[in-house]
Amino acid sequence: MAESPTAPLNPSSEGPAKTESPAQRRSRLMRQGGKVFMASLGCWVMGSMFTFPSVVATDLLHSNTTIYGTPISFGDSLDMMGSLVQLGSLPGAWAVAGLAVVLGRRHSMMISGALALVAWLGVGLAPSGVGVLVSRAVSGMAMGGLTVVVNIYAIELADPDVRGMMGMMLNLGIMAGQLVTVVVGYDTRYFVVALVNALIPTIFILGLIWLPESPSFLVLKGRDEEARKVIRELRGEHINVNEEIQNYRAMNEGREGRSVWRGLLQPRVLKSLAIVSMLFVIVFFSGFFIVNANASRMFKAAGSTIDANLAAIIINIVQLIGGSVGFVLADKLGRKGLLYSGLTLMFVSLTGLATYVGLTETQNGDGLAEEQIDDLIASTVSTPDFANFTKGQMDDLMESPVIQKHGWIPLACLIVCQFGAAFGVNAIPFILSTEYFPTWIRAQASGICFSVYTAASFSALQLYTPMREGLTQAGLYGFYACVSLVGIPFTYFFITETSGQQVG
Repeated sequence: MAESPTAPLNPSSEGPAKTESPAQRRSRLMRQGGKVFMASLGCWVMGSMFTFPSVVATDLLHSNTTIYGTPISFGDSLDMMGSLVQLGSLPGAWAVAGLAVVLGRRHSMMISGALALVAWLGVGLAPSGVGVLVSRAVSGMAMGGLTVVVNIYAIELADPDVRGMMGMMLNLGIMAGQLVTVVVGYDTRYFVVALVNALIPTIFILGLIWLPESPSFLVLKGRDEEARKVIRELRGEHINVNEEIQNYRAMNEGREGRSVWRGLLQPRVLKSLAIVSMLFVIVFFSGFFIVNANASRMFKAAGSTIDANLAAIIINIVQLIGGSVGFVLADKLGRKGLLYSGLTLMFVSLTGLATYVGLTETQNGDGLAEEQIDDLIASTVSTPDFANFTKGQMDDLMESPVIQKHGWIPLACLIVCQFGAAFGVNAIPFILSTEYFPTWIRAQASGICFSVYTAASFSALQLYTPMREGLTQAGLYGFYACVSLVGIPFTYFFITETSGQQVG
């Protein structure tokens, strides 16, 4: 069995002081889950940011005015609505990783939440396109910070045997935030959506006032009395508090006299960083990110007569269902089980999609021409919207005999792919990026992993067009399917199961 990345060097063998009854355990875990849910509102904030570019693009097709009634135009800069968030996320992640070590997890979440609130107010109240874009860059800083610190906080609060479920709750929060934006933006002006979304970080910040600090952070800062109170609140009266505190210290042995950066250069830590980073690359080049960005266009290509915004809502609901199933099964299947299941579903569905597109990529008029498919599902940096197509273009596509007869096939593949991704594939790398590292270097290690995540997501988007041109559309989906398949043996040989194990 592989060594646990955070296994204590000298774990205590002393047992718990008392026995906890099933009823007491359920009540305690419900309270613990409530705390993690309140922290997960930070993920709702992130999710609301992801789908906002599509809302803006659709809204500006019908009315290009600000909240003040003055004209607003982005010209060729509309794609920056999404890319500026990615750009701002890196400095945000690194800044908050440093703050989390000094100020603690809770105050770092408050700062990130405040940035998100300012950003949404800026987007809604800015009098010009430049102001909106600057506010989106601030949104990116908030998103980067929240990605790092919310995951750390939830992992450090949760019991080992429910930590997977608590981590998946964060994944559900992102999906819920995406759904809030597309539902509110179904037939609403962009600035109204922004001001409604500003309520999410407001509630998040207020909720943090009543949440405790991470117990492992308190122990490492020598604030043992505060840590004892939090540990009893989180773990119950049955727990041996002294043993818990000693375990935290044991899992962070070796930090005395060392800087954080020297700690990151330990061989075991470097190995864990390499494994988690590679998992991020595999996940993003398995195509779920590209498929998610193009979901509404592919929905239309499948022959659906549902409009773009409603199609986006349906896809987000499918993801929410997949995430909910993963939430329930997270600690039963474990991290590796979720990856096996999700990657298998993605491999099967993407193989089906590649086969379908390959059969329809003809030039004899019997199916969709390749240039039609390219126009229909070409990727952009921001979340795209097929409303840019003229009615004549869409009518030509819908008249295709292949679409009329077999249009349900790509739709079914899309739903299965997104279900598999939401089931755990897109969440497990973030969970492992916190579980694999001890408290004293966790924030910086997570920041490194987040940097790889940003680079992988950006590369997947930027390489879409050259890969599509070199491999054809069908070949590209085949490539994504192969990467999903490679992820299965990678999980078997390199991923260490952390379900139920203590993390320091």
